[in-house]
Amino acid sequence: MPTTDETHWRTDDSVFLSVPGGREIADWFELIPSFHDATLEKLELTNDAVSLVIRAFRMTSQVDSKGYFVLDKHALVTLRLSGVTGIQLEGESGVIISDLGMRRLSVKPNGWHTGSGPEAGDFEVAWDSCVGFDGVIFAREVTLAFHPVEP
Repeated sequence: MPTTDETHWRTDDSVFLSVPGGREIADWFELIPSFHDATLEKLELTNDAVSLVIRAFRMTSQVDSKGYFVLDKHALVTLRLSGVTGIQLEGESGVIISDLGMRRLSVKPNGWHTGSGPEAGDFEVAWDSCVGFDGVIFAREVTLAFHPVEP
């Protein structure tokens, strides 16, 4: 996934669970989701905030009669990032997520040419896509919400 420190990383579970709404999402999916094969339905940028709406599901270990994994726990998950300190988007429109991660920055990343950029302690939310664009958003605050939907 896009990264500020040239390392591959995954969601910091303790950070995800500490974010408002994180525990409820983990309880719904019965795990901390990576959002693999989820679709980015909406990306909204405002003055100092970003909102991502992701159509997600849980992939079970069960297989249907056609040999496909059974998907359940469908939901629209909203990530609201406020106090945005940096954004990087690269690729084409339309997004199927390979992996989405969330962590806190331990150090200030280099390479920001405008504004002060992200600081140590900011949240980093980043995703790789198998279709569409990759992205990383840095912010002071993150909240999560979801509501179940039909497949």
